[in-house]
Amino acid sequence: MKCPYCGSVCASDALYCPNCKQPLPTAQAEEREDLRAPKEKRTPLQKALIALAVVAFAAALVIGGFKLASWIRSYQLTRLYTRGVYTPKVSQVQMEDLRSGHAMIFYGKDGDQIYLPEMERSLTISGGVARMEVADSDWFDANVADIEYADITLSPMLITEKGTKTELPPFNFQVEVPESPLVVTTPAQERTTVVTGVYPLVLNVVPGSTVFINGEDVTESVDRSGLLSTYVGVKPIGDNVITLIVRTPKHRECRRELVIFREHYDIDLELDTTVSDVSSARTMAITGTTEPGASISVDTDYIPESLQVDATTGRFSFISKFTNYGENIVRFHASMPGKEDAVISFAVNYKPSLAEMSGRAWKMDYDQLKKLFENWHYQSFACKGPILDSFTDDNGASYLVMDVGTEERQLVVLENQSSVTNPVMGRRYLAYAYVDGQQMYQSQYYPKLIALYLDVDG
Repeated sequence: MKCPYCGSVCASDALYCPNCKQPLPTAQAEEREDLRAPKEKRTPLQKALIALAVVAFAAALVIGGFKLASWIRSYQLTRLYTRGVYTPKVSQVQMEDLRSGHAMIFYGKDGDQIYLPEMERSLTISGGVARMEVADSDWFDANVADIEYADITLSPMLITEKGTKTELPPFNFQVEVPESPLVVTTPAQERTTVVTGVYPLVLNVVPGSTVFINGEDVTESVDRSGLLSTYVGVKPIGDNVITLIVRTPKHRECRRELVIFREHYDIDLELDTTVSDVSSARTMAITGTTEPGASISVDTDYIPESLQVDATTGRFSFISKFTNYGENIVRFHASMPGKEDAVISFAVNYKPSLAEMSGRAWKMDYDQLKKLFENWHYQSFACKGPILDSFTDDNGASYLVMDVGTEERQLVVLENQSSVTNPVMGRRYLAYAYVDGQQMYQSQYYPKLIALYLDVDG
């Protein structure tokens, strides 16, 4: 080999260059090897401890990674349930049994569950939603006399299909002590004018409620569904105040006053309670009682020879005639010498039978209808065509827009008073309706008719 310092050729086993006397690389390597510390051999115990340390370190990494992943998942869910798409919603609702309540809506993945420990209740998410309704009264005990409201805190827990549990952020809402439910069907308004000595009273309460009418306990008359149908006396003194009190467990007392007005006259004059305010015929018998000796005069259309008055008992009757569809006024009065006349006036809704109305209905003549709608008031027509639209006005009346044209669009607006409440848009129908003026639709006036009968055409 050659000397790395001077380039002289040296023997392969030489330790120093014969020319420059420098140690050759082989010699340097042997010297360095001699200077190294002797290598120690590990015992079996040392090897076991090292292996255990490696396993422990690896386990620590796995556990730490799992905890980190769990924390990240919990953090993400917390954000979703506080400021994200999964944030629960709480809203006020009225339940089917008339009680007020709150609806709680939770969001999530189908199959997961929401567990509410305070209520010991689980909800399964379906269609991305889990919904629960709770009556407001369920948050209170029997005695609510000195309580105004309750602060509710719920701590939901999310349980996935795999069984993973995550505590979600708690949410709070406030519930006031509810008033005892009371729905008065008849009379429809809190102030009503009548012409009879008795008046029907129909109301609904929560089953199990206690009900008083003018201080009288009428709870026994309430059926199992909470319906009370009775009559109250109405005196000819002007305002008759009817006080209703309802007491439902876990609710505040409800107190409501109805005013039934019956005008006072010098002459007693009263309709029989059997006289209806609805008629399917063009005539109807009107019966009642007045003071003996009083005479009866009818101011509206009636059959003259039908009028009869019993001078001894005051019983009277006559047959009233209805010339218009819909509302017709019946008005008559009683007279006696030296006394002010007593007058009764009330409305009867005349709804003819389908056979009668269809038999008298004209075929649609749209151009003439647009011109003569005022002269053709109450005239009935057979309206055929597809329903294009529907809407409701501020008074709650329901309207349908029908195209009665054959070659071009010809729109009429039908006030729907038929039994068909939800016709299919775009489908053809046959309506029997009578003219009632004009109605605005999409900034334009169209003929308005009141549809008493509606059915699918063909």
